[in-house]
Amino acid sequence: MKTHDSYHLFLTPLSPVHIGTGESYEPTQYVIDDEGVFNEFDTGGVMRVLGDADRRQLLKIVEGKPGTDMIRDLQRFFYQKRALLVDEAINCIPVLAGFTHLYRQRIGQVAQQEQTGLKLINRLEIDRCAYHPGTRKPVMYGSSLKGSIRTALLDGVNQGQPAREQKGLHEFQGRLFSYLNDRGRPTDLERDPLRLLQISDAGWAAPREFPAAEVYLAVNRKKALVRDREGREVRAMGENLYQILECVSGWQYRAFSGQLNLQCLAAAGDGRQRDRRTLPEFRFDLADIAKACNNFYRPILKAEIQELKNRGYLNSQWAEAIEQVFGLTKQRTGNGVTFLLRVGRHSGAQSVTLNGVRKIRIMKGRGQPPEQAEAAKTWWLAASDKDQSQDLLPFGWVLMEALPMHADIPDWPELEALCTPWRKSALEFAAIQRTRLAEREQRQIERQKQADALRQQAEAEVQAEATESARIASLSENQRELENLLARCTPANRGRGPGDQLYGQIREKLQSGIEWDEVDRRALYDKAVAIFDHLGIARDNKNRKALLRGLGLTV
Repeated sequence: MKTHDSYHLFLTPLSPVHIGTGESYEPTQYVIDDEGVFNEFDTGGVMRVLGDADRRQLLKIVEGKPGTDMIRDLQRFFYQKRALLVDEAINCIPVLAGFTHLYRQRIGQVAQQEQTGLKLINRLEIDRCAYHPGTRKPVMYGSSLKGSIRTALLDGVNQGQPAREQKGLHEFQGRLFSYLNDRGRPTDLERDPLRLLQISDAGWAAPREFPAAEVYLAVNRKKALVRDREGREVRAMGENLYQILECVSGWQYRAFSGQLNLQCLAAAGDGRQRDRRTLPEFRFDLADIAKACNNFYRPILKAEIQELKNRGYLNSQWAEAIEQVFGLTKQRTGNGVTFLLRVGRHSGAQSVTLNGVRKIRIMKGRGQPPEQAEAAKTWWLAASDKDQSQDLLPFGWVLMEALPMHADIPDWPELEALCTPWRKSALEFAAIQRTRLAEREQRQIERQKQADALRQQAEAEVQAEATESARIASLSENQRELENLLARCTPANRGRGPGDQLYGQIREKLQSGIEWDEVDRRALYDKAVAIFDHLGIARDNKNRKALLRGLGLTV
């Protein structure tokens, strides 16, 4: 008996998506280079590329007093060394021009000076999206996808009915899906219908060299036109209110893939079995899931597009492309299904609450109690610049395809063609990165060659020193004294003749060395010749000839 139905799951992001992890890129973990590319590096990479002087400078900074000055100095240090650090990047993604400008303005700067004297640093943390630690490519968590599907299914069951007195969110869901126990508590989870649905994490499925993410600013914008006392438009809840997010880029055709399983249960039997199993009316099949998601999310997307258009915020080309997506999904035929989802941060209160029971808490001014409303008063939108008010994008929209696991996977050329114009910058970035990677690898090869040459030189010097030490150790005491004399030949006394102190010293050795054995006398002869030549005493000099002849050697 079949235990489950399995489906290939393909995800095409339609707008920037940020599924967070609680992690951030600190400004001391990345640099944005002169071409506007985000480069993440690790500590090991830093130490490989820094010279001795740079390492001493870095050590001096980190050994200083902890505080804002240290953070500022570290930021400046890494930014100044960006040309070196990009060669050790472990992750590169494009950055929109607005954030690049903001980064260059603020890196290593003090944001403001409070009256207390406390310096506030522009930390420039970037909230990073979920990623695979091996590839560093983004991941769409199955739990996020399933949570969005659950919201749509709950809304479909509720059918816009107003909320009754609730004892909590779990009690509300348990009542809608009929998995409350006899005492009306949601503890009978074996009857929760969504336990039959399993969704894997969706991994990166597009070409590896494609940039999977971009850095966006999330800006807050009011839904209704509000003006201050001077008649100026108030766009956001607070001045300069924005966040910096790493986001999955929109319009990436089937960029993520995963698997969806639906567990199969035998038909419900007697009442006791019925209490232990999901009720038949809540055994959602793939068509039920697709229908519920489209019924819930499509109206939200259409309404949001219209509202954003009315305020002049929305990128018009994006809105036109979404209309084409609606048309494509209606024409789509085959064994699989397609449906919309909204996932991740800034999905909007409308997308995570049910029609009819929606109560959104609206914070008022200082000292005023919050109010309840059916819709939020502001949007969080994806922007390049913190002051941007046009060509903005909503967050979180994803087109899902679920296709039978054991069937051929058909292409969707119409959707791919719709995505292609939006992938132009990604293709250009990938081409540039291939060139930069080849150049970086060549520089790394050259650096490795230099390092190998220096290592070999150092090893040769150590070996030569050891050989010389062994030679000196094998000499007699007389020969070691001669080595010391020869070492006194320096550029300062070259050519100074008999008047130099060294001449007197070697003369004394020649006079006393007559009593040495033949081996030591021959060594004395060789060293004396070298010293005489160094001092510029000619070979036909009678004193030189007499001193050497006195050793009694046959030359």
